[in-house]
Amino acid sequence: MLGWDTGPSRSREAAPAMSRLLAAALTVVVAALLALGAALGIVALLEATPEQPNTPLITYEQTDQGS
Repeated sequence: MLGWDTGPSRSREAAPAMSRLLAAALTVVVAALLALGAALGIVALLEATPEQPNTPLITYEQTDQGS
């Protein structure tokens, strides 16, 4: 049975597939960490900005004229 011997060639084909799977998994993990870091950085920047004073731009003089 010469045509059924696929042992060594199959193990050589499995190694690149496993490295691709490992590379894909590491890419997903790195992308998730970068997204989490960016989100936390944005939140930290938003919390670092001081509150703006609530002062009106236009004020009207009040006159004491009774009606």
